Amino acid sequence: MKIAFHNKIILFVSLFLLNFSIVEAKCKFIMDIGGRYIKSHEKKYGPLSEDETGYAEVEILAPELCPNDNFDDNFRIKHIFLDQKLMAIQFYVDNSIDNSPTESMKLMNYAKRNYGDFDTGGNPKYYSNYHIWERVRKFIVYNRHLEKETWLEEIYISNDKYGEQLALRNSLLEGGQIEQN
Repeated sequence: MKIAFHNKIILFVSLFLLNFSIVEAKCKFIMDIGGRYIKSHEKKYGPLSEDETGYAEVEILAPELCPNDNFDDNFRIKHIFLDQKLMAIQFYVDNSIDNSPTESMKLMNYAKRNYGDFDTGGNPKYYSNYHIWERVRKFIVYNRHLEKETWLEEIYISNDKYGEQLALRNSLLEGGQIEQN
């Protein structure tokens, strides 16, 4: 009886310690969607360079926000603001030199691990499509496709309200109704 109780205590303590040893694999973006860019952000990332429409971007290399995911400087995280409010996050791969960042499967594996698995067909290395996850108050889009001979790959995070505001702004820009620097 005493041995069984002792074994239960050891099991409980082991599980408790294991829980604290698991590394957090999710990137720590500078804020949640809808958050405001405040003085503490300005001190850490610099002032926002807003255009006349209030649009601004803060781009950070992924290793800074995702230290446990083995990303290199070819992985970038763009925080997109409108009137100092975070509208979207674009986590993308820079394949300007070659396609090796996408071919490493790091961003796809990150998406699957953090947002959920999805069907990539027979060989994930040739996946050319998108997948959408809907969460409470946000959506996440993983998009990967070949354009000419360069892979374009990204994770885009926003919500319906802010996504529509950005789409309207982009539509007005394309229609020449507003100008951008």
